[in-house]
Amino acid sequence: MIDRNMKIQWVFIAVLLALTLSATTAARATIPDLDVFKSPIDIYGHDMQFDIIRSGSKIGEHTVRFTDQDGGIVVESSSRMKIDILFFTAFRYQYDSRAVWRNGALENLTVSVDDDGALFSMNAKRQNQRLHIENGSEKYDTRLPVFPTNHWNPAVLGQSQVLNTLTGKLNNVTIRKTGKENITTEAGSIPAMRYSYGGDLVNDVWYDDKGRWVKLRFHGRDGSLIEYVCRRCLGGKTSEMAQ
Repeated sequence: MIDRNMKIQWVFIAVLLALTLSATTAARATIPDLDVFKSPIDIYGHDMQFDIIRSGSKIGEHTVRFTDQDGGIVVESSSRMKIDILFFTAFRYQYDSRAVWRNGALENLTVSVDDDGALFSMNAKRQNQRLHIENGSEKYDTRLPVFPTNHWNPAVLGQSQVLNTLTGKLNNVTIRKTGKENITTEAGSIPAMRYSYGGDLVNDVWYDDKGRWVKLRFHGRDGSLIEYVCRRCLGGKTSEMAQ
């Protein structure tokens, strides 16, 4: 015979499992359709363009280019920033990365950064089901899938760890949905969901209902607010075609 206390325990466990499954389903529902990102050209076109805004003033540009190559997709990201004070340049920043994706998985990645004269580079390459990473100071490998912090791929929203392309290290993160907002794009103002990163990496990223990356916001080392504002992130679509 099962006594009353044991019955209560089983009921509690059943309720807990139901709540866990419900929460998991809800979390997955926040992530846009991921299969389309095996070919990002279908929704982004061949390039994305963002203005980089610091404390309300434009300081640079960020571009992403997508190219079909040998059955895979080459993704090239580039950032250029410059801060001028009076008649001289007080700060200059350059970032370049090149990644190859095949069947929705990262094959290899190279990154070079010039942070006002401080140079950094990293390389990552797939080896079977793992990714081998070299960041200048260390070599290590990690299990796939791994998503670098280039933001165009919304599959990262389902992850608890990302590859930071500015440090070459794995960051443990929590990514939570924090509500829809209207975001400026080439199609005018459109609704997009805001996702907030916590943990080793703190920033806010916005994706529209089709899973397109449309905005990024974070704080610089000096505490200033930096935003990537979409100039072309919907494949050049007009307001009539954006939905």
